Amino acid sequence: MKILYRYILSELAGPFVLSLSLLTFILFMRHMVFLFPKIVGKNLGWPVIAELLVLSLPFILALVLPMAVLVAVIMAFGRLSSDNEITALQSLGVPVHRLMVSPLAAALALMFFAIWFNDRVLPESNHKYKDLLMDIAYLKPTFTLREGVIMDDFPGRGLLVNRIKEQEGKRNLTLTAPDNSQLDLSQGLEGPAELFGIIITENLGSETRRTIVADSGYIRFTPDRKDAILNLYHGEIQEVDPRRQEKFQRMFFTRHQIRLPDVDNQLQRGRAASYRSDRELSLKMIEERIKSYRADLDSVYALASVLIDSLASTDSLVAALKRYYGDSLTSLALKSKKPPEELSSLSRVRGRQSLNDPQIRLFSFLREASFTQHRIFALKVEAWKKISIPFASLVFVLLGVPLGIITRKGGAGASITISISIFLVYWIFLISGETLADRTMLTPFWAMWLANFIFLALGIWLLMIQIRGKYSLTIIKSGLKLSLPELLRRISNRRSGTRQMQEPQP
Repeated sequence: MKILYRYILSELAGPFVLSLSLLTFILFMRHMVFLFPKIVGKNLGWPVIAELLVLSLPFILALVLPMAVLVAVIMAFGRLSSDNEITALQSLGVPVHRLMVSPLAAALALMFFAIWFNDRVLPESNHKYKDLLMDIAYLKPTFTLREGVIMDDFPGRGLLVNRIKEQEGKRNLTLTAPDNSQLDLSQGLEGPAELFGIIITENLGSETRRTIVADSGYIRFTPDRKDAILNLYHGEIQEVDPRRQEKFQRMFFTRHQIRLPDVDNQLQRGRAASYRSDRELSLKMIEERIKSYRADLDSVYALASVLIDSLASTDSLVAALKRYYGDSLTSLALKSKKPPEELSSLSRVRGRQSLNDPQIRLFSFLREASFTQHRIFALKVEAWKKISIPFASLVFVLLGVPLGIITRKGGAGASITISISIFLVYWIFLISGETLADRTMLTPFWAMWLANFIFLALGIWLLMIQIRGKYSLTIIKSGLKLSLPELLRRISNRRSGTRQMQEPQP
C-alpha cells in the first residue's frame, strides 16, 4: 500500500503545482488591474514595485491553496479513472476510500501550514502592503512642463510656458528631485534661464485675481526637496479685485520668486498610521482586542443597568426594555440587538437638549454596546476564517475524489471548470456568512463553517454513491448524464415497494 500511496501522491503533485501556478497568475493579473492606477505616474523605482508585488502574493496564495487542491484531486483521479486504474484497483479489493489516505494526509499537512501562514505571514504582509500603498498615495505624479500647455497641478494656480530651452532634443521639463551633482547648493537657487514666456494665474482667497507675466525663469527644488522655487526674471504682476474693477494694480520686477509647496515625489516610509485592521491581526492580537471590547461592553452594560434602576418601575421605557431584553438585567450582556424603537424615537424628539436625561443616556449606552458587539462578531469572523479556509483543503479532497472518478474523460478543462464553480459557490457562502455575522444575524462560527459542512456532507454522499455503486453518474465532454425525473421515479418506486412490504397481509 505504501507504493500505491506514493504513486497517488506523485499523480497529485503535477496537477497541484500546475493549478497553483495558473490560478495564482490569474488572480495576480486581476489584482494588477486594480493596483496599476495607484502606482502609475508616481516615479517609483523597480525595488519598490517589486516589494509591492511580493507583498500582494500572500493574500492570493491563502485563497488559491484550497482551490488548487480541488483542481489537483479532480484532475488526478479523473486521469486514474479514465485509464481504468480505479477499476483495476477495485477488482483487486482496494476500495475507493483507501485511495484517499495519502491525499487526506497531504491535505492535512497543507492545512496546518495554511493555518500558520494565515496567522503569522498573511497579517504582516497585509499590514506592510497597506502601509506601503498609503506611503505611495502621498506621492504626487511627476510634474512635467510642456510648451504651450496650461498646467493646473498646483491648487489655485495655473502655469503656462511658451518655450522651454532644448536639452538633448527634448521640448519639456520634468520636475523631479535632482541629484546632488545637478544641484549646486553653494550658489543658492540661482541658475540659468530655461523657461521663456511665462504666464501664471492665481486665484487668491479674497477673490482677488493675479496674473504674473515674466520674460524668463527657471525652476528648482529647495534643499529639503519638499517644495519647489520658481524664479522669474523681468516681468510684471497684474492684480485686480472683481468687486472693485476700477482699481488695477501693476507692479514690475527684475527678479521674483514663487514657492510651489508640497511637490516632493520621493517615497518616504513611515507616513502611514500604525493601526491594524481586522485582516492585519494575528489570532493572538484578535484575542487581545476581543478581551478589550468585552471589558468595554461589561462597563457599558453596568452603566446601563444603573440607569435602568434609576428609572421608575412603572416607566413605559423600562417595560419596553424588559420585553426586549428579558426580565433579568444581566441578560443585557447576552444580547446583541439594537436599542428598542422607543429609545430611538425618544432621542430624535428630544435631541441634544436632553443629554442629561437618563433615557437619552441609556439610549447612547445601548447603541454603543450594539456597536461593540458588532466589532466582537467581526473579529471572531476573522479568527474563524483563518482556520475554516485551510480546513477546506480536507473538504475538497473528500469532494474531489468522487468527482474526479465520475468525470473520467472530462480532461483538465472540465476539472478546472468544476473546481472554479464549486469554489465560487463556496466563496459566496463565506461572503454571505461574513455579512450576516457582521450584522449579528448569524454566529461567527456558523458563518465561516457552514460552507465546509455543506460541501463535506456533499462529498461524503458522493463517496458513498461511488463505494456502493448504486447509481451511475458519468460526466463526459458532452456533460452530466443524470436524468432527474428518472431518479425521482426510482426513489418513489422504491419507497412505495417498501411501504407495501410493511403493510399487514389479510
